[in-house]
Amino acid sequence: MNDFALLLLVGLPILSIIFGYFLWNNAMDKYGYNIYGIGVIIRLVIAALVCIYDPTIGLSILGFVSIWNFIITYKNTSLLIAVFAVLFQPIAVWFAFVALNKLIKAIND
Repeated sequence: MNDFALLLLVGLPILSIIFGYFLWNNAMDKYGYNIYGIGVIIRLVIAALVCIYDPTIGLSILGFVSIWNFIITYKNTSLLIAVFAVLFQPIAVWFAFVALNKLIKAIND
């Protein structure tokens, strides 16, 4: 594996977490709105579960949910935060899903 691929594998998740945190912190400080709220996570998890059953329907639901999340976030914050939030909300759900899987696996072993 070359150095650039290793840098992407290690650096990209770290940068995503850092940027996502600063995005969340900015939205909380300036607007008092949690961009990673429980409603956002529930909608994205439902879309992900439907993707497992039927990818076509799941991606359609994911598109609808992303537009829904964008509108709600834009209504409560700013356009820039809403755009970045729609990009980082699925990443946050993915990290949470991976962490929960590892926790469940560690508990079961």
